[in-house]
Amino acid sequence: MILTPESYQKLPKGSSNFIISAGSTMAPLNLLLGRIYKAKKIVCMNPPFLGTRYFDLAIIPEHDYRRMHFLKKPKNLLITTGSSNRINLENLKEEAEELNKKIKCQSKVKIGILLGGDDQNYHISKEWTKVFLEGMKKFTERVNGDILLTTSRRTSPEVENLCKEMLSSWQRCKLLVIANETGENPVRGMLGLCSIIFTTEDSIAMSSEAASSPATTAVMKVGRKNKKHLAFDETFKNLSQGGYIHLISKEQMPELYKIALQLLSQPTKILNETEKAAQAVRKLL
Repeated sequence: MILTPESYQKLPKGSSNFIISAGSTMAPLNLLLGRIYKAKKIVCMNPPFLGTRYFDLAIIPEHDYRRMHFLKKPKNLLITTGSSNRINLENLKEEAEELNKKIKCQSKVKIGILLGGDDQNYHISKEWTKVFLEGMKKFTERVNGDILLTTSRRTSPEVENLCKEMLSSWQRCKLLVIANETGENPVRGMLGLCSIIFTTEDSIAMSSEAASSPATTAVMKVGRKNKKHLAFDETFKNLSQGGYIHLISKEQMPELYKIALQLLSQPTKILNETEKAAQAVRKLL
């Protein structure tokens, strides 16, 4: 990676204590700036081509660490349960207030749905979505609540259309965002506003953000494109055993509304891996 003279001139002058980057693209620049400023070099996520040995601290999600095949965990690695994120409880409260100014949701029980989509491992079908939304509508009616739903960029057109068909004119759906049709991103507002969040297992990042919020978090199992065991499965298992999420299997879908009723009285703990990472950074001072 090469810096243009213009880019170099824009770099802050003087010294820095830390250089922090995320992902593989910025990792070489991290090392370069660390050398220039004689600063501690910190990387979030595993940069596969460089590896982690050149960094003072590498913050690695558990599912990535399982694929790195170390015989012994290096001392410069911090392993997080789930994905690191920027969820901040104070900011969530502010974004929740802003969102509610727009949607004016007055019900005590606000139900958030973060609906993912297909990738190389997972498949969310129209059939699965229909059963899921029917269960959610029944649950919502039972608790006299309201639904807030957003899809993701990976949600298929047929699932998007089904969401619109089932929810767009339903009076208890106060928010329906089709991500591929708008630049709106209500996720943080939803995390701060909702009593309970239902998310899908295809996105560990989305599930980790939900688990880092005050809302009770339920992660829905969806279709698989193959039967192989995934590193994400262990992460979800650990999050569930730690009390940060409730896992709901496909086999439980017919009884979804009953399970959802039970979850309202079984709040999950708030995941705070960001503070764990911050403490590791402070130790480098």
